[in-house]
Amino acid sequence: MSKDTTSTVTDAVVSKLPSFTFGTHAADFQEISVATLAGACSGFASKKILKGAGLAVGLGFMSLQALTYTGVVKVDWQKIESKISSGLDVDGDGKLTPNDFKSAGLRFIHNLSTDLPSAGGFAGGFFLGFARG
Repeated sequence: MSKDTTSTVTDAVVSKLPSFTFGTHAADFQEISVATLAGACSGFASKKILKGAGLAVGLGFMSLQALTYTGVVKVDWQKIESKISSGLDVDGDGKLTPNDFKSAGLRFIHNLSTDLPSAGGFAGGFFLGFARG
């Protein structure tokens, strides 16, 4: 093979390889920054919403306990626990386990990052925003 033939064959092989270049276009960084920013804002908002929900549940529980203590109401805590457990049991095993919370969290992130150009950037931003919220 001559030198020209070798370089032509090499060029043909190299041209068929997938391109792994990143950051050569401004759009690459724009997509990541938009997804990361959206993730950070979503994470921040999610933490604030969860804090508010925790406050509401805590105040509701304390109110019910105060009313129970004074004899105004009678609460069937076993029934409430079974209703809450069945509603939060994602994997359907009949018990509320850490796997249920993990599955629900992953489903939440997946639903928020659907059709985004950079789901990884969104997830990283979400966790950063959740940690800082």
